[in-house]
This record gives sequence, C-alpha cells and structure tokens, in this order.
Amino acid sequence: MKDIITKLLDLEPESISDISLVSDMDQQFALITLKKKFVRCPFCGRMTNRIHDYRERTITHAVLDDVELTIVYNQRRYTCPECRRSFSEPNPFASPGKRISRYTVLRVMRLLKDPKVTFEMAARQCNISTSSAIRIFDEHAGIKVRHLPICLCIDEIYTSKYRQKTYACVLADMQTSQVYDLRPSRRKYELAAYLSSIDRFERERVQYVSMDMWPVYRELAELYFPNAKVCVDSFHVIQQLNNAMTRVRIRVMNHYPATSDEYYLLKHFSWILDISYWKVDLNRMIRLRKDLCFFDSRSVSIHSILTAIYSIDQELEIASVLKYRYERINREATSQNVSLKIDDFLQDADTIGPREFKNFARMIRRWRTPIQNSFDRYEGQRISNGPVESINSRIKSIKTNGNGYGNFARFRLRVMYSLNRDSSIRP
Repeated sequence: MKDIITKLLDLEPESISDISLVSDMDQQFALITLKKKFVRCPFCGRMTNRIHDYRERTITHAVLDDVELTIVYNQRRYTCPECRRSFSEPNPFASPGKRISRYTVLRVMRLLKDPKVTFEMAARQCNISTSSAIRIFDEHAGIKVRHLPICLCIDEIYTSKYRQKTYACVLADMQTSQVYDLRPSRRKYELAAYLSSIDRFERERVQYVSMDMWPVYRELAELYFPNAKVCVDSFHVIQQLNNAMTRVRIRVMNHYPATSDEYYLLKHFSWILDISYWKVDLNRMIRLRKDLCFFDSRSVSIHSILTAIYSIDQELEIASVLKYRYERINREATSQNVSLKIDDFLQDADTIGPREFKNFARMIRRWRTPIQNSFDRYEGQRISNGPVESINSRIKSIKTNGNGYGNFARFRLRVMYSLNRDSSIRP
C-alpha cells in the first residue's frame, strides 16, 4: 500500500518517514510525514536539523478523476540556532501558504489549454471550487512576448459588455495562425493609442496588413505600418459579390406572384446561383417536388434548371455571368495580371450589369488597391484573413462555453493562453 501511495503522489520512498491512506465516504486522505533531515535556513543560510514544532496542513491533490484526495501533511518546522528564527521544511506538495498542490495547479492549467474546457469543468475534474480554478489561471497563465508578424491579420469579434454592443479587435499572425493580441475595442482612437505605443521599429517589420472593409482599419494601417501593403481579404469581396447576386434574384422574384412557377424556381433553387462556378455540376440530376411549366418531367439536370432561370429574366443570366467572371478572377488571377482582369470586369459591369453589380463595381473602385494587393503571395501563401477567421471561431467557443466574460483582461489571457502554442505555465 505504501508503494502505491508513493507512486500516486510521485514521491521518493526514501524521503518519507510515515504514510497511510484513510477513507471517509467518497474522500481519501493521505497522511504523510517526511523524514527529518538537515536543511538550510532561508534567513541566514546555516544548516540545521533542530525541530521547532509540527503543524497539520491539508492540501487538495487532484491526481485521479472522481476521487477527492486530500493530503494531510504533518509539516515539520525547524528552528535555526544561529538567527533563532523558525521556518517550514521544504516539501514536494505545495508552495508555502497554498492549500492546493502543485500537481493540481498543473492539471488545471493543462485542462484550460483546451478552449472548450470552462473554469467550472476544470474545477469539477480537480475537486476544487470554480473561484480557485480562476485564481490558479490568473496566477499561472503565461503569455510569450512576440514580435509583430510580417503578415498581420486584423479582424473583430462581437463581445457583450453590459447591455451595449461592442467589438473586440483581434490581431493575428497569418503564417503561424497565432494570436498577437486581443484588444477590447475596435474604435479608432483606442486602436490608435495602442498602435502608437508599439515601437516604430516593430511596426516597420510588417509587410502586409490583411483586413475586412472596415475603413478605420485601412486608415490606421496606412498610418502606423509605413512599410506594409494594405490588403482586403478576398472572402469579404466574394461576400459582397454574392450579396449583389442575391439582391438581383430577389428583385426579379418579387415581380411574380408567390404562387407562380417563376417564384418557386427562384426561391427554391437559389443555391444554384449562389454556388461557385467550379463547384457547379451541370449534369447532376435533381428530383423536383412538384410539376413546373418549364420542364416535361420531375427529373431534371442543373443545366436545365439554370436555363429555365435565365429564361425568366435576362438580368439573371447577366448577373450570373458577371459573378462567375469575378470568381474566376479571384481564384486564378495573379498579382501580375489582376489589374487588367479587373479593368475588363469593371467595364462590363458598368456597361451591361444590373444596378446591383454597378454598385459592386463602385465598391471595387473604392477598395481597388487593397483588393489587388491581396493577390500578392508571401512564401507561397496568398495574403488572406483565413487564419484569423479560424481564430475567431475558437474565441467564440471560449466565450460561448463560458457564458461570456465580465473581466476582459481574463478573457484576453484565456484566449492567448488557450490558442497560442507557445503559451506557458508560470511557476
């Protein structure tokens, strides 16, 4: 039994004077006394083995799941014959003044490395209170100080603060998908104050800044990152393109009664217009749920459905062609030829495009340089906000699983500790 307990507590047998295990209902108590030995006085440095007294100390030790184990440690106190001061013997269980073992602290921090694990879940597994788990995290979560990345991604994530809507700003490294920082606001003056506090030499390291089409980000990037190209993430451009296509379809659809075949076709097969050009399988057969005047049978191909949709209104075909053209530009163009391809697209959109695509063309002109910059590649990777979008989904998981965070400093620490691979556990 003694050997089992020593292995369970990761102790050296020769360091133990007495050890036993006592059970009380669902609780286990390990009664331990360490061997007497010469120790160095922490005040004057003299070696001594003179005993002053013993004090019983209880320490929570979460070594097993579903087992509440408490170490009842008969702590020896020594007295120094030189300076006459008393002190506790060093022990392998817990730091001075702590009632939770070092192993429990380590286990809590390892559990909280998983973004899906909440403070309450970690506390339950380690048989401690939730407030203790939070206190352990605040004391021991370590964040590595890092340089600004070459390719900086900027995005925002919605957070709730009291009853007001607010957005936190996420700064991430595109190449490593690590969080550089999480700021409590995306407001211009607050981000400007933060960026101006960063050394200019650090800011000059940045060569690309990828973002969505929030004007504040563009202004700040051009001001505080003098050597960087500002890039608009292609996802947000394609999102605007899809929105233009959707508005054309809805406008045409609303010209027809809700009971008409035209309305039914445009409503229930809108996904064919929304799908990207390289994903369209024109030969795929679909079974219709009702008879439509456009078809002779209920089994029709996607090509037939598209032909029927285009026959409803010519604007649908023009919008679809323009959509596919820009998707092809976004997928296949390079930084060398993208300017000419966008010129051709803008000319056609202005000449024959529906008004929704004329608006899309105006947006392209306003953001043309940042959009074209996004076609650059760094070490073979196109400039994109993809990594920070992935980070945002995990940040949302942390926020949702924890039912929100009232303390933003703790929320920031949790995000950077859980999502960054190089985060550490402070002693």
